Amino acid sequence: MKKSSLLLLAAGLTSGGAAFAQSNVTIYGIVDTSVRYISNDNQQGQSNVRMDNGAIANSRIGFKGTEDLGGGLKAMFQLENGFSSDTGAMSSPGVLFNRQSWVGLAGNFGKVSLGRQNTPLFDLLADHFDPLTVGNYESNSWLPAAGSLIRTSNMIKYYGSFSGFNLGLSYAAGEKAGSTRTGSQISSSLQYTTGPFSVGGGWQQTVSALNSSYKDTTINLNASYKIGAVKLFGGYFNIKDDAGLTPTYISMPGSLAASAVDSNGVGGTLGIKRKDNGYFLGTSYQATSALSLTGAFYYDKSQNVSINGLGNVGDGRRYALVGWAEYALSKRTQLYTTIDYNKAKDAARYELPGQAAGKDNVASVGVGIRHIF
Repeated sequence: MKKSSLLLLAAGLTSGGAAFAQSNVTIYGIVDTSVRYISNDNQQGQSNVRMDNGAIANSRIGFKGTEDLGGGLKAMFQLENGFSSDTGAMSSPGVLFNRQSWVGLAGNFGKVSLGRQNTPLFDLLADHFDPLTVGNYESNSWLPAAGSLIRTSNMIKYYGSFSGFNLGLSYAAGEKAGSTRTGSQISSSLQYTTGPFSVGGGWQQTVSALNSSYKDTTINLNASYKIGAVKLFGGYFNIKDDAGLTPTYISMPGSLAASAVDSNGVGGTLGIKRKDNGYFLGTSYQATSALSLTGAFYYDKSQNVSINGLGNVGDGRRYALVGWAEYALSKRTQLYTTIDYNKAKDAARYELPGQAAGKDNVASVGVGIRHIF
């Protein structure tokens, strides 16, 4: 076939495809940076002033797109990288798209996606029920982060809506030859909304990547209610974990528990079953078209807290009070200020900095700016 004929054929195929396939790609992101005072920021209990990646929504850049395949079917993808806006460093060194990396199909049946993704339980909390959207400083949204384990690689996820119910299901493969269970995860969420009232919850189980006999299991229940400009939130977590994963997500940077997390992401002792019963309450108030106010309270009672190298250090209690005010300069740019107070008792003190110096609390105040593009 002549070269000219090949070019004509290629042009015909391209134009024919365009007749039924419409596609788009979007570049998006958030740059969120704050300056923050922390009363207790290391094992010696010393205070600090530092510039941080934002309090409200961690900085990110991403690419997403859709293609209309006809008949109500669409192809979709999303690639998203998290970075520290104060330094420019990747949130996960060596991992280009640490937040999202998936491709999928959506249609009348719902949506199926494959790759690295948020767990359905995390999406439920971040989008609907956690007052802080699981996006505040590590000292604040620790309870929902521990319960949802945020995001997982090698995941197949399904979302569907049926008669007012929104269902999310996912399975993440551990990909260990000889044991499909080791390192795997199952997550689920279910939500129902009627008028201003919404209820939802989920179940999630993550199996240890070191030993399939150990696992982290979470049960979560939530509710929210909107009254005019005010929205009320509440939720409950029950976590049972003998895989040692809970300290990885629940401990503040600079704490003894955080320093005990090993290269496998395990901060506790395998085989010691930790139990957590946690509660949260919160409210948001749209005071004006530009000004919004949010307050939240988190409480957790833990049993059999274990730390790598120390074993079972006993039971503990921990709570946090958080407030933030946000003022919108435009649809894309906001100024904000936050204040929080964390306190821990008994074994939960290992999760806060300054435990070795006898400190049992952390307070911080921050101001920041966020731009969405």
